[in-house]
Amino acid sequence: MVRVAYSPYREIVVHEVIEQESHVLFEDMVRQALSSPAHAEPSINWVDGIAFVVAAMPPTEDVVKENLEGRVHYASVMFTKIPYQAQVPVKIGTQNYSVRLRRAENNGALAALAKFLKDFKAGADQSM
Repeated sequence: MVRVAYSPYREIVVHEVIEQESHVLFEDMVRQALSSPAHAEPSINWVDGIAFVVAAMPPTEDVVKENLEGRVHYASVMFTKIPYQAQVPVKIGTQNYSVRLRRAENNGALAALAKFLKDFKAGADQSM
């Protein structure tokens, strides 16, 4: 019989936190999606009034080792405070787009990150 083990991350280390106005964050996500060949509708994690997107660290040997030890590193997290809505309309020039908010409260790590972001104060000493 095969044994299945579950080993969630024990710690999230965020190296840069960027709070943006909602329209700026969503416009950035649309522009990024438009620059990719797939042109897929972008989606952003949402938990308890916080919409956020993470930029992972490159999977170097050290980063992979940290991940296996239960510590995930994010190069940056961009977020905004916004009530939930399934899709956020975005207008760039004369074109209409949308960004999907993906409810992530069932993911313990993302819920913990959103709680950290909700209480985040720029310039203050922060630790999770």
